[in-house]
Amino acid sequence: MNVLVTSVGRRVKLLHYFVREWGDTGKIIAVDCDPTAPALYAAHHHEQVPRIDDPGYLDALLKICQRYNIKAILSLIDPELTLLAAHADRFYMQGIEVIVSNRDVIQMCLDKMATYDFLSAHQIPAIPTFTKVEEVQAALFAGQITYPLIVKPRFGSASLGITRVENDQEWSVLMEKTEDVVIQPFLQAEEYGMDGYVDLITGELVTLFARKKLRMRAGETDRSLAVKDPRLLSLAKELIHVLEPRGPIDIDCFLVGDQYVVSEINPRFGGGYPHAHESGVNSVRALFQNIKGLVNVPKVGEYKEGSIMMKYDEVMLLE
Repeated sequence: MNVLVTSVGRRVKLLHYFVREWGDTGKIIAVDCDPTAPALYAAHHHEQVPRIDDPGYLDALLKICQRYNIKAILSLIDPELTLLAAHADRFYMQGIEVIVSNRDVIQMCLDKMATYDFLSAHQIPAIPTFTKVEEVQAALFAGQITYPLIVKPRFGSASLGITRVENDQEWSVLMEKTEDVVIQPFLQAEEYGMDGYVDLITGELVTLFARKKLRMRAGETDRSLAVKDPRLLSLAKELIHVLEPRGPIDIDCFLVGDQYVVSEINPRFGGGYPHAHESGVNSVRALFQNIKGLVNVPKVGEYKEGSIMMKYDEVMLLE
């Protein structure tokens, strides 16, 4: 029962967890388009593949699945989730389980405007989000939002392409050069993240870990503090109930006043997941239980608060 993990990049620690938790059940196979992606070398076996936008990418994955007798496949990056969800039937026909939420969920989470519309429609607190210049101007005039603003790609990830706008002049210049963006107020508020796992068989939230983000780097949590807050648990449960994702999920929030507001939803293992895992919130084990056909017993919020995760660099030398 071998498992294929795609677009592994720098997620060395996560691959270590996969190898450890899968144990003698089978092998972990890692693939990436870059042969120097460090996480490739943390798996039992690795392969280089084309970029995910290459026409031959899916065929390359399917050949690897046949070569290694793959039981299940999952991706670690947002853009590939849509691709796997759209072509899941090709893998299912070969008896391979695709660990991904349904296509509608994936597309909504990738689209920041659609995410805001979804949250608003279900009365879940969210950051005010706009795509039209006139809507922003009206909100500024009415005092609903104020400068500074944040302009970011509507379909972006990893905090790429984000611009802070301080005044009307900067706003006018930027809007002349920008397409497919969303505009949000810049929140000078504490940021939080939640890592959870939704059972593939029951659809029930079975793990959840909350952390306050102390420092970010390249869009990922670099240092974080484990926290417990019933309001965060309630928010996560409400979101899971209406969204109906499956598998790992990463939810980003801000604490505005005394209310948590959702900023992003990533239906995959997030960059801050190691804090959860090291604290005993083992979503990797929950995933592998499902791959074995077993239902997980819910263990939501079962961890100690107060621990601090600190990431640091390591070096790997290839001969």
